[in-house]
Amino acid sequence: MKPVVRIVDQRAYEPEEIRSRVRRLLEADDLRVRRKSVFLKPSFVYPARPPLNRGVNTQPEFVGGVVQALRDLGASDVWVGEDCLGGSSAVAFHAMGVLPWLKGAATPLFLDRERRVDVSVPDPFVEGRFRLPASLLNADLFISLPKLKVNMHSGLTLSAKNHMGLLIRSDRLTHHDFRLHQKIADLYRARVPDYVLADAIVSGEGQGPMHARPVETGVIVAGRTGVAVDAVSCRLMGLEPGAVPHLVHLHERGCGPIARADIEIDGEGLLGERARRFQPPRTGFSDCPPTMRFFVGARRACPEGCLGMIRGTVDHWARCNHWRPIRDVSFIVGEPHAEQPGGLPKNRTFVVGDCAAAWRDLGTFLPGCPVPPLSLLLALARKGIMSPLQTRASDVVIGQLRSLLPGWGGRTRRR
Repeated sequence: MKPVVRIVDQRAYEPEEIRSRVRRLLEADDLRVRRKSVFLKPSFVYPARPPLNRGVNTQPEFVGGVVQALRDLGASDVWVGEDCLGGSSAVAFHAMGVLPWLKGAATPLFLDRERRVDVSVPDPFVEGRFRLPASLLNADLFISLPKLKVNMHSGLTLSAKNHMGLLIRSDRLTHHDFRLHQKIADLYRARVPDYVLADAIVSGEGQGPMHARPVETGVIVAGRTGVAVDAVSCRLMGLEPGAVPHLVHLHERGCGPIARADIEIDGEGLLGERARRFQPPRTGFSDCPPTMRFFVGARRACPEGCLGMIRGTVDHWARCNHWRPIRDVSFIVGEPHAEQPGGLPKNRTFVVGDCAAAWRDLGTFLPGCPVPPLSLLLALARKGIMSPLQTRASDVVIGQLRSLLPGWGGRTRRR
């Protein structure tokens, strides 16, 4: 029997409309939530409130509408679990402005504080054991709430990629290189979602994940089989799912179909009407000012890893400073390099990643495979070259202070 993927019209972030539509979707797919605990996993990549993150994060109104729909259908507990790259989980929830939408209806789970449980994955591609939140494994149902967007590391972000936020930050970096697609496929199978509701009301194209440009797609994509939902979502973005390695890997492991003929689409007219070719992310540097120099090794310079981390940092620079002012800045990444770069100012040269360690004496060396996502940006900020994350300082400060108060917001104790 073919899995069903449903596409429904939703043009605005109206929580009551989302609530009603999500309730009908869950009923149509007979997802029985009454007297069950539900773990929701949104995507809070960028710790800022709208409109800064419309094309980047699962939006607060969307999360709130889903929470209310689950309550309408009789869920006993609703837990919203997520982490963030910038600051603590508690700060991310506050900076996102999502907490008011959960009050009295759902419990925020700050995943950097949740107890972890080892989960083994049979027949792994590259990584056979993961430390997942105990609350995720204890929940009766797991619903993934990805944002539909492109991603310079993995090609795109959908329900499979959304799993990466379940890991503690050091675990995310393991195999976050040319093996990333294999890691995503392994991680997805550690706890397959029972349902997927993709926020494609406003999607993201261009320099995702951190700097995706908003695209008004105006739909919600939903279904019980996450791989099939991702495959249909690819087609909304003008992509062929067979060109996404982690979806191919998951299909090979029997997690769901990706071929159009093997999926039943409810709302095919909307697919034809709203599909468009999303602008893919640029992973090279040809569009950068000539005052920025890049020395890229012939191999082991991974778009999924350090190369992508550099490009994301450069995109932040362009977004916040519009390329001005820039004096000579150089980046060395990957190996091998035919010869040692010469004449580089040491205080404005950054050697990025373990593969470039042979040139560490030429400037600031940032170790890692890959380097942590914010390490390069912070290194540039410390030297006065670049500003830090573009978010409201008050959101971060207040979120950090409140996260220290006992019993504030969500569940902050370990379970």
